[in-house]
Amino acid sequence: MRREVEQQLPIFQRSWVADLYRQYGEWLLVKNVPTGALPKKAGKAAGFFLAIDSDAQARQPLIAADLLRIYDTKTLRANLNATQYVCEHYGLSIDKDARNEARDLALIEDRLSAADSKPWGPFLREYRVWLTGKQTRTVSQYLGVADAFCESAQLEGPFSQEQLLAYLAKVPGARATISVWVTFVQRCYDWQVTMPPRAPKAPSLKRGAVKLVDLLARVKDLPKADYGDLAAILCLVYQLEPAELRRAMTGVTPEGDIVTRDGLVRVQAEMKGIVLEWSKRQGR
Repeated sequence: MRREVEQQLPIFQRSWVADLYRQYGEWLLVKNVPTGALPKKAGKAAGFFLAIDSDAQARQPLIAADLLRIYDTKTLRANLNATQYVCEHYGLSIDKDARNEARDLALIEDRLSAADSKPWGPFLREYRVWLTGKQTRTVSQYLGVADAFCESAQLEGPFSQEQLLAYLAKVPGARATISVWVTFVQRCYDWQVTMPPRAPKAPSLKRGAVKLVDLLARVKDLPKADYGDLAAILCLVYQLEPAELRRAMTGVTPEGDIVTRDGLVRVQAEMKGIVLEWSKRQGR
């Protein structure tokens, strides 16, 4: 068996991988009854170690992500002895989380590589760096949505709110994720773009109309109007939860239009007085 291992050593370019394979042979001798099948088992495993030798990113000491990048699950299962030895040698554990991490890292790199030949490729590369520190799964999702948006807009530079609206019309569930991309381009490139206001939920027209009529009757004298009534009108008209009101409405323009985190909301003429009175009470 040792002779079989020695005959395989010249195929390796890196000495540390050759040593790893040689030590694997000794491990086999300790773990198995020395039968005539052992040399064949050792020789067959040479291909497993050759894949490590051929991987440009593999370095000492190997980590779980290296194995999961180099081999698919089927190959690891087909080489249980070699996998077990490498894991024992480096103190590795290939669990479900490690497999998911490797899958997401590979997906990220594949997506970035595919975008390198496109105008938005450099933006995605910088976005990847900007997302450093977030979970790999999250980074993969953020990059995927940003890449899809760039593809749909054929992005070459600054984009408009209209382009965001066109994308969100097709993928409404991507709003929270694409907003991270918008924050990135605002901060890193100073692009003047904001998220479009969130479309209001479909109200219950009959119940809402009755409630609104009652509230409007109670705030006819705005300076004396109850603050709770003013807030309730804004929540009803703009379909906001009471707990969201202060956070969502960040300011009011002199013309009475509402400034939100997602952009400007044009206020109907009939609502401007109410909006301005509410804003004055907020000290905004």
